[in-house]
Amino acid sequence: MSSIALTVALVSTQRRWHGGEEQARLLAVGLRQRECRCVVLARRGSLFAERMADEGFEVVTFSGGRGPAALWRIRRALRRIRPDVLHYNDSHAIGVAGLASLGLRIPARIAARRVDFTIRSPKQYRWFCNRVVCVSGAVADVCREGGIPDRLLRVVHDGVDPARVRSGDRARGRQALGLNDDQTLLLTVATLTDHKGHRFLLEALPEVVRKAPNTVLALAGDGELRSALQRQAERLGIDSHVRFLGFRDDVPDLIHAADLFVLPSHKEGLCSTLIDVMLAECPIVATTAGGIPDLVGCRTGCQPVQSNTEQTGCQPVLHNEERTGCQPVPREPVAWLVPPRDPQALAEAVLHALDSPDQCAAMRERARRRAEQRFTADQMVESTLAVYRELIAKPQAV
Repeated sequence: MSSIALTVALVSTQRRWHGGEEQARLLAVGLRQRECRCVVLARRGSLFAERMADEGFEVVTFSGGRGPAALWRIRRALRRIRPDVLHYNDSHAIGVAGLASLGLRIPARIAARRVDFTIRSPKQYRWFCNRVVCVSGAVADVCREGGIPDRLLRVVHDGVDPARVRSGDRARGRQALGLNDDQTLLLTVATLTDHKGHRFLLEALPEVVRKAPNTVLALAGDGELRSALQRQAERLGIDSHVRFLGFRDDVPDLIHAADLFVLPSHKEGLCSTLIDVMLAECPIVATTAGGIPDLVGCRTGCQPVQSNTEQTGCQPVLHNEERTGCQPVPREPVAWLVPPRDPQALAEAVLHALDSPDQCAAMRERARRRAEQRFTADQMVESTLAVYRELIAKPQAV
């Protein structure tokens, strides 16, 4: 595979490891495989710095914040590295590394935007970025509405390593959770924070367990809302059906162990875990929040399942993002989608999915094919390189 021999400085200011750091790791690995030099600039003591060093990358560390010490350290590194690309992996990196790079000749300054939150400081994107790489169309819309010029915006979806999730084992995952064969496992993998919408899923669960009493909901992930969510489960009388797993390093096993994956977010940049779920052929119930429709093949104009007790079951979304004028092109669905913040619709969708094994089987297969065709790490790396190539003209390496 041909590639351009670039030097990329990849900057992260995050202390912990989340989805954005995994995407940065996959990008760095992909660049190295394509004979590019990738130097990591990361916060001192961060998991990103430690793990990237363990993977053999050159790592330069700096102190947190935008103080003189951090700026001097980053600027000194950039002058030595002389990168073709300065890639900010998070919004805080734009401020510190962008400021440190002032006056340096760096052809491409690229910012990653992974969340669909309101833009707080559009000026830093205009001052320090040549392009803003958005993980979904919804994130690009938020950036546009927040004052970032459309000419700077590009959409590059996250990607995953298919081999990682395929290493999962259903029996091993269910054994780890102590589940019996007759128990139905609902799984959510997400940080326990407000925009992930766990509270709406808990509100939906009493209706689910009333009709499917052997249901267990496993919440993998930790966060500031754990205690509040545990209290909510107790208040709703469903605490015996809910497992708070905390951080897990066996997520592939858990995904294969699940009978249904549920993502109740009311804000969501994209959710790369959902790609893993699609590759593992686990049925999906999710909301229409943020970039989720990009993954499952539904963009603006789709009709989500509405909460209606007179419905005969709920119907999956039947529209595709491929559009001709204002008319959506129908396609076969890969997931059940419901409106955000609607526990009743969520409960109906979960029960309908659990009661539709044949439909689930067809949707699982379509989801796997879609993920393989559009959302692998290799595709993400190539799309990112295409953004770099817009700004840099270098001969192709043979």
